Amino acid sequence: MECETCDNVAVISTNNGTFCADHFKDNFEKLTLETIKRYELIKNGEKIAVANSGGKDSLSLLYILSKYFKSSNDIISITIDEGITGYRDKTIEIMKRYCNQFGVDYQIYTYKELTGKTMDSIATIKKGIPCSTCGVLRRYLINYAAKEAKADKVATAHNMDDEAENVIMNLVQNDVQKMIRLGAYSGVVRDEDFVPRIKPFIFLSEKETMLFSILNGIDAIHTPCPYAGYGFRGMISRNVKRFETEYSGSKRSVIDTMLKIKESRKTITAQKINKCKHCGFPSVMETCEACKLKIELQNTHAV
Repeated sequence: MECETCDNVAVISTNNGTFCADHFKDNFEKLTLETIKRYELIKNGEKIAVANSGGKDSLSLLYILSKYFKSSNDIISITIDEGITGYRDKTIEIMKRYCNQFGVDYQIYTYKELTGKTMDSIATIKKGIPCSTCGVLRRYLINYAAKEAKADKVATAHNMDDEAENVIMNLVQNDVQKMIRLGAYSGVVRDEDFVPRIKPFIFLSEKETMLFSILNGIDAIHTPCPYAGYGFRGMISRNVKRFETEYSGSKRSVIDTMLKIKESRKTITAQKINKCKHCGFPSVMETCEACKLKIELQNTHAV
């Protein structure tokens, strides 16, 4: 199998092309920059907070944004430490190393500071799937951290696999309103208390982001969170991968369908955004899900 750009041996073949190592890296960066330009994800002078777990995807995103935008924008890194022993503590050390290498300042926010409990402790206290609780707290803290840093945007390294899974999860749960908040530029309504999320990797697969990190010498941990297998997403993820194997291009088709639905609903009048009575952040209910969890966890005795 040869690279479609030169005669060298190809290292990867996806719907985005068949390339040797050098041309794959060039094309990966090109597609990322095209997504940023097409959806106007980053404007000159904006402060961009990269949600950085210390994993392959977020470190690859930090690498590209620092490479192409550090001269025109303030790029910072924010990391959420859930408190998962043997996993997050290791990725934090990796995150620090690469932030120093790329010349990017970082801040770390913890579940322990927010709720008084680590995720390991929460998993023993809270009934149900750990991912549900973790997702609520992580989204809240990312927004809190970005607001505190006075960032204009939060860049997340969600790839094509992640986004296709999000679309299907929302369809299964009959949550069209949540689904149309997805996309390269998340959300439909703008609010001063919510920092917009941008996803420059939305048209690049997990396979591609992993290879990009390896070819660029990013020494990240390539194992998933130990709690990931318990979640609804885990089941959806396995089926999305199976579908892509049997029907090549299905992940991109799922995302394109979501984007068409999102575009068709632009003219619909947005619902009024409520504010949580405890933290003041946007919330559908009087008390946001994060504050409900915080109150519940602070009233338990386990640590």
